[in-house]
Amino acid sequence: MPDTWGLARTAEGLFAHGEIDLATADPFEERASEAVMKAAGSSVLIDLSGVTFMDSSGMRALIRVLELRSGKSLIVQPSRQVFMLLQLVALTDGVLPNVEILEPPLLDRPPVPD
Repeated sequence: MPDTWGLARTAEGLFAHGEIDLATADPFEERASEAVMKAAGSSVLIDLSGVTFMDSSGMRALIRVLELRSGKSLIVQPSRQVFMLLQLVALTDGVLPNVEILEPPLLDRPPVPD
């Protein structure tokens, strides 16, 4: 079965894409935790804008990564789907210290001309 997800380190932190579910949650958690711990600087961007699907095991893995923090401030840039899950479990309410969750744009479309 081909991988349905990926995780890459970026200058600001890490970028995840694809599906984070029962089959991919453990490797996602392992690689994302390692990337957060090794990231230079005091803040790390966790870019989830490319994540197309996340189930409860993916959410569990993400929460574990967010709880890890390693003394860093984390900024999460979720896709619309992931943002709705984060709202559902009340993580957008600032319950985790030093974790900022950005709200994604409502629609990805070009601006209306004047």
